[in-house]
Amino acid sequence: MTIRHFPRRLLLSGLCGLLLAVAAGPGRAAAVADGLSWLARAGTAARNVNYTGTYVYSGAGIAESARVTRVHAGGGDAERIESLDGARREIVRRGDEIHYFFLDSKTVRVDRRVSGRSFPDIVPANGAALAAHYSIEAGQTDRVAGRGVQVIRLRARDDDRFSQEIWADLQTGLPLKLRVIDSQGEIVEQIAFTEVSIGERLSPKQALPSRRAGYAGWTVHNAIVSDPAVGGQPLVEPKSLPSGFRRVSQVSRQWPGQDRPVIQSVYSDGLASLSIFVDPDLSKLAGHEGYSQRGALGVYSRSLADRAVITVGQLPAAALRKVAESLSIGAGR
Repeated sequence: MTIRHFPRRLLLSGLCGLLLAVAAGPGRAAAVADGLSWLARAGTAARNVNYTGTYVYSGAGIAESARVTRVHAGGGDAERIESLDGARREIVRRGDEIHYFFLDSKTVRVDRRVSGRSFPDIVPANGAALAAHYSIEAGQTDRVAGRGVQVIRLRARDDDRFSQEIWADLQTGLPLKLRVIDSQGEIVEQIAFTEVSIGERLSPKQALPSRRAGYAGWTVHNAIVSDPAVGGQPLVEPKSLPSGFRRVSQVSRQWPGQDRPVIQSVYSDGLASLSIFVDPDLSKLAGHEGYSQRGALGVYSRSLADRAVITVGQLPAAALRKVAESLSIGAGR
């Protein structure tokens, strides 16, 4: 890839970061180079290696555990996540098709993945581009789930996003632990494997749902997901976004029983993401307007004209509020 393929602003930002690292001394420059190298390795591993294990999520005073299996075979990938606490739930994904199983109520929702990544697949393909908005460097070595790991630090360059730390497996590069940190240095949330097997020859059958006997007696909800056929209708767009965030996808999603679809627009800086949901059913907002947060995920619900608009994102409260309050009705397309 040649330099001309990079946006000039991104290239200049990266060069400035490199010059600052060099000015700080050879040790700092080496830590930055190592951090970028490890970040690339972590992203590659999450998209290519097989793994199965148990991880624990903690945030906002809540701790939950889940078992995950991901298998790469035949040019595609499959994933199964099983909740180990509370109500019995499973998420099974084949490519971009996702089945959400609620076993206690015998309900399954079929949807399509349109954005984002989930732990441990948390690093974009072009991790180096994150240097425009995060200071990236390698930290110390450590241990997670009995395995040696390398810590990668991503410090936010502004207050519009969280900092993150990733613990990558020394042997394979697979992220084994993620910590999200606010501008005060406080831990917002953390996800970490407690036990994991990496690189095994797993069968795609190991990523199948636990229930394989059909859906007789179950309630099945199939979402109709497509590109939004907006036509001449107005769109809801944010006038203010954190630097580096751009729209990466937009879909129309309609569930059974809905008269009109919900439009979802997804924005990302490559690491953090936010979604704006525009629902034509304003009654869904009753009693739910305002801001709430769980861990790193914030939710801001408001009305706009005759629509319910919900902004969901992995952003600090002030940044998410700014985006949500800047929403306006555009000209459409």
